[in-house]
This record gives sequence, structure tokens and C-alpha cells, in this order.
Amino acid sequence: MYSADQRPDPNTLLKAARREARGCLRVFLGAAPGVGKTYTMLRTARERAEEGEDIVIGVVESHGRADTEALCDGVARLPLAPLKHHGRTFYEFDIDAALARRPSILLVDELAHRNIPGSRHPRRYQDIEELLDAGIDVWTTVNVQHLESLNDDVARITGIRMRETVPDALLERARDVSLVDLTPEELLERLRRGKVYIPEQARAAMEGYFNESNLNALRELAIQAMAERVDADVKVAMDAGGKAGPWPVRPHLLVVVNGSEDDVSLVRAAHRMAERRLAVWRAVYVDKGIASPEQQLAIEQVFSLVTRLGGDSIRLQGHSQLSEVLNYARSINATTIVVGREAKRRWWKWSRPLAQRLMAHAEAFDIVVVAQGAVKQRANRWRHGWKLHPPQLLATSLAVMASLGVAVMLEPWLELANLPLVFLVAVLFSAVWAGTAMAMFSAIASFLAFNFFFTEPRLTFAMVERGQLLTAVFFLLVAVVVGQLAGRGRRRLIALRASRDQTQLLLRYAEQLSTATDSASAAKIGVDTLVQCFEVPVIFIETAESASEVRVVYALPDAERLDMTAKQAAVWSWQHQKPSGQGTQTLSQQAWRLLPLAVQGEKVGMLALKLSASPKALNHERESLIDTLVRQLSMALERTRLVAELNATRVSEENERLRSALLSSVSHDLRTPLSSIIGATSSLIELKPQLSEDDQRELLDGILSESERLNRYIQNLLDMTRLGYGTLKIERDWVSFDDVINSALKRLGQSLKHVMVRKSWPASLPLLYVHPALVEQALVNVLDNAQRFSPPGGELLIKAHLHEGEPATLVITIEDQGPGISSELREQVFDMFYSGGDGDRSAHGSGLGLAICRGMIGAHGGTINADTGESGRGTAIIITLPLLGADIRSVDEE
Repeated sequence: MYSADQRPDPNTLLKAARREARGCLRVFLGAAPGVGKTYTMLRTARERAEEGEDIVIGVVESHGRADTEALCDGVARLPLAPLKHHGRTFYEFDIDAALARRPSILLVDELAHRNIPGSRHPRRYQDIEELLDAGIDVWTTVNVQHLESLNDDVARITGIRMRETVPDALLERARDVSLVDLTPEELLERLRRGKVYIPEQARAAMEGYFNESNLNALRELAIQAMAERVDADVKVAMDAGGKAGPWPVRPHLLVVVNGSEDDVSLVRAAHRMAERRLAVWRAVYVDKGIASPEQQLAIEQVFSLVTRLGGDSIRLQGHSQLSEVLNYARSINATTIVVGREAKRRWWKWSRPLAQRLMAHAEAFDIVVVAQGAVKQRANRWRHGWKLHPPQLLATSLAVMASLGVAVMLEPWLELANLPLVFLVAVLFSAVWAGTAMAMFSAIASFLAFNFFFTEPRLTFAMVERGQLLTAVFFLLVAVVVGQLAGRGRRRLIALRASRDQTQLLLRYAEQLSTATDSASAAKIGVDTLVQCFEVPVIFIETAESASEVRVVYALPDAERLDMTAKQAAVWSWQHQKPSGQGTQTLSQQAWRLLPLAVQGEKVGMLALKLSASPKALNHERESLIDTLVRQLSMALERTRLVAELNATRVSEENERLRSALLSSVSHDLRTPLSSIIGATSSLIELKPQLSEDDQRELLDGILSESERLNRYIQNLLDMTRLGYGTLKIERDWVSFDDVINSALKRLGQSLKHVMVRKSWPASLPLLYVHPALVEQALVNVLDNAQRFSPPGGELLIKAHLHEGEPATLVITIEDQGPGISSELREQVFDMFYSGGDGDRSAHGSGLGLAICRGMIGAHGGTINADTGESGRGTAIIITLPLLGADIRSVDEE
């Protein structure tokens, strides 16, 4: 059986169960390329394969190394998938083949690899996540410089910023992490022998990235990352097994601060101990809800010192400093607790110094007591902790007086032992409304009032009866306990409300940022939220290359601007990418705090907050809230920047595609009719005497037909240009459908000789209030498209009917008996310059006709779509044109 402190953590067990339910990840971690990660992974895989495990190589980047390729022999291997990019063929990992094969273990080299555009995922680690979610175990390799959290550290060490990073969460998800280590001397020797890169690349690498100092630093980062992972694994094992901590596997110091002036020396001493022991260390403060503003400010200053010295800090909420510190120490597997020694030991047990209480209850921890003065601290705590507030004191006094009046009225009907319950109401009211201090005042005042007015002898503080004395004393004890509990509940309620409000604020903020479409709207959301939270002026700055180039995008209030000294601070922060101004270590006398916004080294803007105008002092929670809001705004700005770049790239690619299509179309659709015209004209000029009259007429008809075709094509280009620039004007007039369709058929003339045109519509269709020429041109394009793909002798059917709806529309259907259009291409055929190789949009056309039709019909508020003919053969182009309801008139009524 487990004791209460040794019960397994259900959250840890649930997390482990979920991880086992999916595929398991094993990562081979190295400090730099060439240490042997891939070689070790393959050698381990071969050993497991010889034991009968189903191991398959998904992708291995051998970089031409013969020994690596040799290890791949005899292990099943998936073929790579070819991908076309910029006219070249690349070979990438085939995730679909891996999902179909489903081996027990799949080897996927280079976790940080960026896939070729056109792959399912942009990054290889996303491929691996999909494989893991599908239940496939994956082994992979990664270098420490590709971890997201170490990106800035690696850039400072090597001078090179890695663009291909992987989230640390993926490494945390791994079930096993194996460190592959090699000394810098051995790695450099491998480079010289050409076992990592070819000789030319190896020389350049040793002069740059692969120098000994860089390799030593990267090796230390890899060892630290591995140590943190092992520490986390130990913690998980302890929680899952219900083991009581700590386990002294790694030095871990926890220093307890309490808001006194001597906390600074305590933190410095803890830092020196951590440095000597090469230990992780952090500071903890237990907030009981009674700290004064001065103590809160002292805690923030101590936490700032902890951060500067390289430690972590945390604030805990609770009423018992001893239990909170011990529980937290066990949760982080701390080995040593550092506390300050109080100058004078108090004699009552429950108020003994923290060091003594820790030694009595924390046998598993090393307790280090650092000397520090505490007399002044205790005096300050008394002065700050019991500061009286007149409104609260007045309300508490009135509550006690009201209870006294009620007790006097109830005295004839109640026994003396029950009267203290009336005063208990005043204690509860004081605790809930004003806090613990006023509850204690109310308890003492109620005790004295009860003694003075109700016990014998009355109107004195003396008590002669033993029963009355016991009643008064027990009332005082109950009132003190109840007041403490109610006051503690009040503090917790206030903390929960503040936490709820902050959570709702962050949710709203995240939702608003997620819908921001550009950087200006994201900046406005960020500034508005900061002003709402902190009630200070806020300015968003786009760039700050120099004091004269501080570009303000949005400010609230609108008239708020930076003075010259604040601009200089902004320039410094922009250049160094560090905060400056109010509350920082740089230019701290400024009224403004300048916060540069950057994501992975990319500058996206800067915020200026006038914290000197804040009505409240900045505590740890408010500082953390600023950091959270600024970090989310940075990510939103980076997202909008990437979206804008992606849109610009898409527009550029679309323009290039259209340019190529236009050149191809012009070269074909202009040259073909011109060649026919030139050929027919030269034949008439040179061979006229030998040609019969019928031959001459046939050549002239061909010239006319090709000229009309050329004219239609040029007209299409002009119409598409007008549509694209929005200069196509709709000059409406009343016209009958018969006139429009007959005019279109007449324009096509000779082109329709090889098909039979059949018309079908009621004789009394309403008049159309449209631009006659545009509608006619749209019908010409559709009819011309239909006749070109109709077989000789085929039927071309034109139908029209009135659709009584809201609004009323005229539905025009033009059907041919051609090869038809497949369902997946029926929307694409209306794209400009789209000319598929099948059906109605083959190389016969330029890809402009139907696109122009959609633009012209759309300009009238109508629609045009493609479908299959009623007989299941050919194509039906369906056009709908809205009618003006009050002005519909039939031809007969006209």
C-alpha cells in the first residue's frame, strides 16, 4: 500500500499511458555533424533486426560515406518519392509508403530537415509526428544546435543562426534520447580525413563553424540537454511509482525568500553555492495574501536579481509556508533547501523559525541556514502586516456595535451561552469584507463587549463565574479560528477572481490576434489590450533605426509621442534587441519601457509602455502578464509577416504563370489566323489566274473567317484587361433575348456550318435590362467554344426559360455533343488562361473565352457554370441573368 505522500501521480500515469498508446520516438542526439549519430542509429538498428525485429529505413542521409552506406545493406528500405521543383527532380521521404508498410521501427534521419516544396509537410519532424500518431515507432537523429530553445545560444557561440529548428516539445515527447558524443579532437581528425565532408568543404568548415572552441561549447550544450532530459525522466519515474523524493541524482538548490531586506544576501549566497556545486537553483516565495506593497516590491526586486544571476523564481499561493515549500521541493526533486537564519528564536512551537521547522519535517533534504539580520525585518513585517485602513476599521466597528445591539434585544429570550453566536456574525462579516486583520480586531472587540455588557458583574471586565469565563474564552478561540479561516477563504477567492479575469483576458487576446489579417490590426489589438490591462499610454513602433527614424504606427492615446531621450532608448533597444527604460538595467530613469519584438532573430516591431504613469506598482504577476502579452503579439506579427510574404509570393507566381500563358497564347492564337490570312492572300495574288472563281471565293471566305477569329481574340484580350482593371462599364438597356442570341449566331456565321443549331424557348420571355454588347460577346464565346468541340453534323442546343424566384432570373443553357468536361475541371475551365488537355479546354483555345464570360455575366449579377448535357453527353454551359422584378415586360406586352 502507498502512503498519502507515496501515491502514484495519476497525471503522470495518464501521460505515460497516452505516450505508450501512440508510436514511440527515439532520438540520437549529437553536438555537431559528424559525431556518428546516423552510424550509431544504423548499427543499433542492425542489431535489433538480427534479433528478428521488423526494421525499415525510411530515409538515411549518408552524405556519400561508405561506412554509413554499408550499414544500410541488408536492412529493408523504402524507395524515395520523386518531386519536381523549379524544373529539377528531388527525392524525398515517402510518408505514404511508410504508413502503408507500417514497420515496427522506422528509421528517419535528420529530424530538422526542410522538405522540398510540394511535400505533404514543410518539415520532416511534422512527417515524424504523423507517423507517431499513426502508432509507428520512429528512430531519428538531430544536432543540439537545431533545438528551438537553444537557437539564440548557438547563434551567440558560433555566429551562425540555424534556420531549421525543431520544437523542444518533440524531444520531450521522445521515449528515449541517446547522446552520441565525440571529443573535439576526434571530430576534427574525422574532418581532416574527409569522413564528414569532402576535403574542400572540410577545410572551410574547420576555419569557420568547426573550430575547437565552438565544438567544446556545443558539446557542453548537448550534455546539458541530456542531463535535463535524464532529470526529467527521473522525476517522471518517481511520480509514476509513487516514490518519495528527493532522489539526489543531480544537485538542485531551492532558496526560500520572504520579502525582507536580507533576501538579497541570501540569494547571492545561494548563487555562490550553486556555482560551486554546478547545481540548478531557484528561489521560491510563499504568498499568504497579507504582504504589504513594500514587501511585494522587495520580492520583485529579489526575483529580478535571481534572474540576473541565472536562476529561476516562482511564487506559490498558500497559508502554510512550511508545507508549500516542502511539497514544491519534492515536486522538483530538490536536494538542498537554503533559508535565512532569524536572529532571535521564538519560544512558542507553532511560530518557530522556518529553519527549525524544516529540520523537524524534512529529513530527506539538506538544510542550509545562511546568517542574516532579522530584527529589522520582523519590525518591518509587523508594521506593514498590520497597517490599518480607516474605512475597514469603521465598518468592523459598526458590525460589532450592531451585533451588540442585537444581543441586547435578544438577551431576554436567549441563554447567555448562545449570545456569543451573535457576535460571531460580526467576526465573519469582518473577515469576508475586510480580511483577517479586521476579523481579529472584531473577535477581540466582541470578546470585550460580551464580557463588559453580559457577564457578571456587569459593566466591568471582571468575571466571577467559572461558566461565564469558559463561555467567553471559548468564544474568543472560536472567533479567532473562524476569522482566520474566513479571511483565508477571502484571500483565495480574490486570487481566483484575479486568475479568472487574467485567463479570460488572455483568451480574448489570443482570439483577436488569431483573426488579425495584417500587422497594423495585430498592433492595434496589442496596444488596446495593454492599455486596458495597465492603464498606461502605449505606442507601437514599426522601426527605430535612428532617433529621426522612429516610426510610430499606432498610439493610445493618439497624441502620445516619445521625447528625444525615449527615442534614443528606442534606438538602443532596436539595435541590441534588449528591453530598456523604466524597470530595466539600461536607461532605467526613463518614463517609458521599450520592448523590442522579435521572433527567431527577425525584428517585427517595438512596444513603448509609459510605466511611470501606472496607478499600480508592477509586481511579479503584472510583469509576467506584460511578457505574455508581448510574446503573443510578437508571434502574431511574425505570422502576419509570413502570410504577407506568402501572398506576395503567390501573386508573383500567378503573374509569372499568366505572363507565360499570355505569351504562349499570343504566339499561337495570333500567329495561326495570321498565317492563314497571309497564305490565302499570297495564293490569291500569285495564283489568281490559275484559280477558279469557286477557289477564289473559298480563299476569301477563309480570310474573312480567320480575320473574324483574330478580331474575337483581340476583343477577348481587351475585355479581360478591362475586367482586370475594373474599367468595364455596364451601360444597360432593354433588349429581347431573341435579338441578342440571333446577333451572336450571325456573328459566328461560317463557324457554325458544320453543326445543326436548335433553339428552344417560350415566345414570351421577359426583356433583359443588360449591356447588350457584353451579353452578346459572352454568348459568342460560349457558342464558339461549343461549336469547336462539336463533331461534324452534331447538334448545338440553345434553351432558355424564366425561373420564378427571388429574384427572378432568365436561365440560358447551351449544350453541345462534344467530349465533355470532367467534374473536377468544371470550375477550373473558368480560370484565365486555363487550357487543359482534355475535353472542351484543349490546345484549341487560348483559355480566355470562358473566363471572360464569367466576368461579363458576373458584372450583371449573374452566374455561369458548366455541367453535363441532359442526355449525359457533351457539355452544358448554364447562364443565369437576374431580371428587374417591377419592370419585367414580355415581348407581346411591348
